[in-house]
Amino acid sequence: MDYIEIDFNKVEGYEKLSPAAKDLFQKVYKQHNAVHGLDYKKNWLPVRVKEHKQYLEVHFNNNEWLHYMPNGEWY
Repeated sequence: MDYIEIDFNKVEGYEKLSPAAKDLFQKVYKQHNAVHGLDYKKNWLPVRVKEHKQYLEVHFNNNEWLHYMPNGEWY
């Protein structure tokens, strides 16, 4: 699967995530980004992430945001 590689350390809030949340963020980002075409991918690069008890709240450069779930889903 092809995805746009990013420096996760440059995503605001990444450094505050727990180790498990960092792993989840990287895993789900790669899956989410890889399933779409390049034009879509460019508009869905994460700029901010926040850990919640049940999910990660991920904000993107297109001003949209999604929940990244522990089971690998996003919505």
